[in-house]
Amino acid sequence: MEQKILIVDDEAIIAEHLKMILQSNGYNNVQLAHNKEKAIAALQTYQPDLVLLDIRMKNPGDGIDIAAYIQANNKIPFIFITAHSDNQILNKALEQKPSGYITKPFNEANVYAAINIALANLESREGEMLIIKDGFDLVKLDIHSILYVQSEGNYIDVYSESGKKSFRYSLEWFLQQVPEKLFMRVHRSYVVNLEKILKITGSVVMIQDQAIPVSRKSMPGLRSRVSQTL
Repeated sequence: MEQKILIVDDEAIIAEHLKMILQSNGYNNVQLAHNKEKAIAALQTYQPDLVLLDIRMKNPGDGIDIAAYIQANNKIPFIFITAHSDNQILNKALEQKPSGYITKPFNEANVYAAINIALANLESREGEMLIIKDGFDLVKLDIHSILYVQSEGNYIDVYSESGKKSFRYSLEWFLQQVPEKLFMRVHRSYVVNLEKILKITGSVVMIQDQAIPVSRKSMPGLRSRVSQTL
């Protein structure tokens, strides 16, 4: 079945341009919405598989409100469209756990890659694989082989049974792509695979021979989630 994509942007010319990019890359089942009310109506009736959502429309909070609605009601991936670096807006946007970002003016290759990754991860979310963009390549990782993930500035280091790979993503993005029952953020800089924990000692968890710090806030929840497997 052809994937359905909803574009939400109150600038009609920009929305139409983005629609043309999608169609030129084989995504033909596309609808547009130019305000919050029409977007929510489309989410209910059109039931898209993916939403491309402008962060900041004429009513500045609308983009964030729509993202929150998607998170609460639709549980589908969405990609934020952004043309600015307003830290306050971007921080609020990050809290909504988008699947990615595309920036104005649009780069066709970046738009296609972001959509491809979001839809591929949607299809594989209940499966075994995680797909991550690495430069011009797509890297496929076995979810169950991932040991832990560490945040390093604007990058994450993904440690798996086959080694370490670095990607320009955030821990928030990673958690959005993987099964919640399998992974947990235990520290501002670390996410762990609960299946791989050997023991909890003091304020750390051991995964293989690596001691990973656990925050005080996270420790009770961590102990509760792994108590039956240790």
